[in-house]
Amino acid sequence: MSKKTFEISNIQSVEELNHLSLKLNEKEQVSHIKVNKDSIVFHCLDIDALLSLIQSVNKDFVVKEVIDGKKREYDFAKKKERQYYFMFKNMLTEDDIYVLVERIEKDRRYHDVHYDGQNKLLLLKSSQRDVLSLLRKELFKINPSVEIIEHHRPIRSQDVFNQKFLQMYIRIGILFVVVALALVTSKDDTIMTPILWLITVILLGMPLLKKGWGDLLSKKFFSESLLVFIAMIFGVISGAYIETCVALIVYELSTPFLNKVLERSLHKIDNAVEMPETGMRYQDGQTEKVSLYDVEIGDILMIKPGETVSIPGTIDKGVSAISTYSNTSTYEPVVVKKGSHVSSGDVNVGESELYVQVDETYESSNYMNLMNIASVAPVYESKTEKYTKRLAKFYTPVMVALGLLLGIVLPLIQFEEYGSYIHVGAVFLVISGALSSDQATSLGMLAGFAKAFQNGIIVESSMGLDSINAAQTIVYDRFDGVEVTNEELNLFKKLSHMGRTLVIYNDGPVALEDDQYKIYNDLTNVQKLEKMESMTAPVVYIGDTFKDIELLQKSYVGISRGGLADPKVVENSDIVLIDADLNRVYETFVIARKMRTIAVANNILTVVVKVAMLITALSWTVVPLWAIVLIEILLKAFVMRNSTCIL
Repeated sequence: MSKKTFEISNIQSVEELNHLSLKLNEKEQVSHIKVNKDSIVFHCLDIDALLSLIQSVNKDFVVKEVIDGKKREYDFAKKKERQYYFMFKNMLTEDDIYVLVERIEKDRRYHDVHYDGQNKLLLLKSSQRDVLSLLRKELFKINPSVEIIEHHRPIRSQDVFNQKFLQMYIRIGILFVVVALALVTSKDDTIMTPILWLITVILLGMPLLKKGWGDLLSKKFFSESLLVFIAMIFGVISGAYIETCVALIVYELSTPFLNKVLERSLHKIDNAVEMPETGMRYQDGQTEKVSLYDVEIGDILMIKPGETVSIPGTIDKGVSAISTYSNTSTYEPVVVKKGSHVSSGDVNVGESELYVQVDETYESSNYMNLMNIASVAPVYESKTEKYTKRLAKFYTPVMVALGLLLGIVLPLIQFEEYGSYIHVGAVFLVISGALSSDQATSLGMLAGFAKAFQNGIIVESSMGLDSINAAQTIVYDRFDGVEVTNEELNLFKKLSHMGRTLVIYNDGPVALEDDQYKIYNDLTNVQKLEKMESMTAPVVYIGDTFKDIELLQKSYVGISRGGLADPKVVENSDIVLIDADLNRVYETFVIARKMRTIAVANNILTVVVKVAMLITALSWTVVPLWAIVLIEILLKAFVMRNSTCIL
């Protein structure tokens, strides 16, 4: 989530100007503050989180969002609650809806949430302008196949029945009649039998046909829905009537099954990057578990030993040691007591509880900043994803061409000899859809990001983690003025055994020498850049301070191990380590390698299984179509599940 630019104007006095600027400076999410004569311009992530602060100084202040130099007034008063009505499509069970209701009931952006089971209607109130979009994202995490639709008026039960169920019952009735006629006429060698079975396939595959037709209109000639439906027509033409219907039913039943597998995979990934949402609030000598979103400025939170400070504040009671590495890059723990300030991300590494009086909201904490960095990473395709999609783009047209050749061209040339190949053409079309590993590769990349996040490794660039695998040289820039430790020596040993050239830039007080890797002592930044340019590319550079920014920019993959202490360093890094454990550097390479290994293994398995199916279909021309569909489904499910095994 990128920061936006806002301007606060209509400031009447110097006292108000100074007071407001000081208040804004205290906020972690506010940056680039510029104070003018009667206005303040600044950058922030969420202006709503600053509403109470701005209005506490003066309710007459005017807030404007600056977009491309133009100022648009941001009027909080316009955000009025209204009633929303939602219905659902492709809903096989109401369990998914109840999970959605349970989640949004806990979200303070929604009120009076109620699900009307009789009318299949979700009702709620909200002041948000993009409620439908937010609910779609939440529902996708629960079940990607279910669609949510907004209605602008209440709906009666009979309307729902007429709209959803009546058409379905009519279609089922027609289907039974057509199947009965097809079975009766199957004993007679007439043209009516294949026509009736063709109608049966159309009725059974109506959702598939609609999707395929939509893809055809969108010029997606190689869409899986379209190709599978054509394969089913080939199956009817080949005379495998019942077998084709069974294959079609198996394929359509696979959609909720595969969506469930996908849902579980996404759920594993979500759990890995899940931010803490509850804390222990201390009040009147008692503690209670509360949502961090409901914690207000002035509340006191209890932080037990081993727990992380979620919201910044001041110690109200207790004495303990905390690790501030993620915010200050300092390895040594700091002892804090009453009156000491702690930041979000600090860890209580002592043996006593700390009671922190918060002075920020959860939305503006460093924890949210972490989540924002992590959520941006998967936006762009990694190299592995691109290679897999290129393979799929080559594979699908070739398989379609072979399927049409076997199913249409050869039988037209000599039907007596090649008529049975219509069935083989159907098999080729079924397995010609996008490679099963295509979607699994994207899931694998997300799982890799999630695994890294679990280990205190924040992937800021989606290319960063995967690109590490292509690196030929690793440059490790030691901490300035710090003696080498056994932990560092062990790290050097591990990095030197990864099949890459290891180079050490040593800025410590003692010169280092070692035959296993190259060491450069006391180089200037200019000299470091010159050395890097002469190294075997691509280069992974590991640094930590502001002076390393140019080196981070010049490297193929830049890794900063200084936490979030310096925003400029974070902005110029592909990967940020927020854990004080030096072993996280090595783990970054291990996670990247395992992520690539899983993707390659899935691709190899997919190709081997598909080749085996092709050979079987050519050798045994009457291989059951439903068996091919079932193998294809199980293959997709396996590679999707396997893609998240890194977690």
